[in-house]
Amino acid sequence: MRRFFLLGSLALTSLSVSLVATDAPAAPEDGAGADCVVKGKGVIEKGVFIYSAKEGGTPIAGFATQEVTLELSDVPADPTAGRAKVKTGKGSGSVRIEGWIEATKIPLSARTDIAIAPSHVWIGRGEQLKLKGASPGKLQVETTISATQQKLKAKAACNEVTVGRVKVDEFQIPTGAKKFVLKKTAVELFDAPSGASVFTLEVPVAEGGVLLYSSESKSGFTRVQHGGSLVIDAWAKTADLKLFPKGEMLDALGAGNMVSISPAKLKVEGSTKEVKVTKDVQLRLTANEAVKPIGVIEEGAEVIVVDTIADWSRVYPKGLEIIPPDGKDFWVRAKDLQP
Repeated sequence: MRRFFLLGSLALTSLSVSLVATDAPAAPEDGAGADCVVKGKGVIEKGVFIYSAKEGGTPIAGFATQEVTLELSDVPADPTAGRAKVKTGKGSGSVRIEGWIEATKIPLSARTDIAIAPSHVWIGRGEQLKLKGASPGKLQVETTISATQQKLKAKAACNEVTVGRVKVDEFQIPTGAKKFVLKKTAVELFDAPSGASVFTLEVPVAEGGVLLYSSESKSGFTRVQHGGSLVIDAWAKTADLKLFPKGEMLDALGAGNMVSISPAKLKVEGSTKEVKVTKDVQLRLTANEAVKPIGVIEEGAEVIVVDTIADWSRVYPKGLEIIPPDGKDFWVRAKDLQP
C-alpha cells in the first residue's frame, strides 16, 4: 500500500369530523440493489457463514481464514441489520456457492480514490473501508486515517470498492515542491482562493500528522496537495500553514503492511486423496440425492477426498477457502469424481 508522510408518517385531518386522511409512510430504502456488485478476493474470518436465505435459513458454508474470490450484491440499507447476497468462486476451477452473508464481515478496500469533496478531497486508493450503509447504486463507507485518526466518510459508487486488499505504490512528493505542516489542529480547505470551504483537515497535534506539498500560492492562499491514504488538491489559508524545514521527516507508515496468509491444513484420521474434477459436480450437505444442492464444484477444481461411503464421497476444496458449516460435511456423488 502506498503511504507517505501520513498523515413517521404525517397525518392530515380534514375539516369534516367524519373523514381523516393519512399519507402512506415512505417506503424504507431497499439498499444498494442487485446491480451494485462488489468483486474481489479477500480473507474471511472463521466463524462467518453463508446462509440459505436472506432472513432466517441455515448456514450452508463457512470460511477458514483463507483468501476466497467472491461477489457481493444486494447490500441492505443497514448492513448491521440484514444480509447481502454473496457468490463464491470465479470462472472454472473453483467452488461456486450462492447465498446470504453479513455484509460487514466482508473486508473492503477503496479500488479507486473515493471522493469526499469532489475534485478536492478523496479517500485514497487501497484504504481499508468499513461498510456503514447502502442506497440505490451507492455504498456508505468509512475509514480512519492512521496518522491523523480523522474519520472519513463517503458515498462510493459500487465499482469504486473491492473485496480484499489493494496493493498501492508509495506516493512520492514531486521534486522541488514546497512542504508544509498545519499550524493548528484543524484547518479549513477551500475550492479556490477565497472560495467555498469544502473540508476541514484535522491532525492530533499541530505541526504533525500530515505533510502537504505545494507549488502555487495566490492572494493569501496556498494550493495544498497530498497523496496516499488521504488525497488532497485544495486551497488553504497561507497563514494556517508552516513551511516544513528541509531535511526533516514526519513519521511515515510504509507500504509493507500487506499481510501474508499461511495455507490452511486439513487434519483427518486415515489417508486422503486429491482429485481434480473433470466436470461440474453438485455439492450437498447431505449424502442424499433428494436434498437440494448448495453449490457446484466447477470443472478443473481440486478437492480432497476424505472418505467414500457407499455412493457418496466426503470432500473439501483443496485450498480450504470454503468449508462446511459446523457439524456438517460436503458431499458429492462418488461417480462424479471419476475421470
